[in-house]
Amino acid sequence: MVTTRTYSFESVDGVTIHGVCMVPENPVAILQMVHGMNEHKDRYTSFMQAMAERGYIVLMHDNRGHGQSINSPDDIGYCYKLMEKGYVEDAHMATRRIREKYPDLPLILYGHSMGSLIVRAYLKKYDSDIDGLFVSGCPSYTPAVPFGKLLVKMMKLIKGERYRSSFINELAVGSFNKPFEAEGRRNAWLSCDSEVSDKFNADKLCQFVYTLNGYQSLLNLEWTVYKEKGYNVSNKLLPILFVSGEDDPCYINEKKWNQALERMRNLGYMNVSGLLVEGMRHEIHNEADKELIFTQIDKFCRKSIENLK
Repeated sequence: MVTTRTYSFESVDGVTIHGVCMVPENPVAILQMVHGMNEHKDRYTSFMQAMAERGYIVLMHDNRGHGQSINSPDDIGYCYKLMEKGYVEDAHMATRRIREKYPDLPLILYGHSMGSLIVRAYLKKYDSDIDGLFVSGCPSYTPAVPFGKLLVKMMKLIKGERYRSSFINELAVGSFNKPFEAEGRRNAWLSCDSEVSDKFNADKLCQFVYTLNGYQSLLNLEWTVYKEKGYNVSNKLLPILFVSGEDDPCYINEKKWNQALERMRNLGYMNVSGLLVEGMRHEIHNEADKELIFTQIDKFCRKSIENLK
């Protein structure tokens, strides 16, 4: 039997963060999940349920500026005062809260897409607070990031931080669907399953353009993750697994993806591995063969637990 409850807490800069937690009987570990951009926790309900049924306490909050974690309806896509640092501190506060309730259970941190950037930025400060890291659908670094940061900063000076630029939005995500244009459906890059993109396109909580504050936060986050300076590598044996779909345009190419793994090894992490899954796109947890992914996560979590013994 799995018990589901909601929770909320106030961030250090005054944003009310809303989350959901699923608790099975006799849990073996905690799986804390962090979602990507332009989405929310409710898209992960079946995924969370599947992992809870495998014995994990599973929790996920809406990232600031997403879902219910907004102080007003106009704040969707706005990351507030702390910006990218807020993403990390919110995730760490969620870790602290669940650790207080279940102090004896191991905790594995999972991040998808933008969430994969958040959890790696989290790693910079708090790697000793987790027992495993699962990186899903990670965006590869591109040399255009510094240019993008400058462009958004200049536009923000002119338009203000709450301005929503369709031009910036197109630069950021417009190219992802191009390999799948022949399918004739918007956001086909998310999954091979057309039902997934149809639901995403119909979801009002996914159909918004980030504010300039939001895009500045995203670019700062990517810069933070791929800038080697500042990592406090105190948990060198931490198990880290990168998993992406082979047909995910977000990782650009296999060489770029491998560079992300190698970067972690160069920082001093000694237990980094990766898996590219054939026939899958960006949301590997929403493909027809998603049970394979759930099993892979389960295996990784249990191996991470074994490493603690």
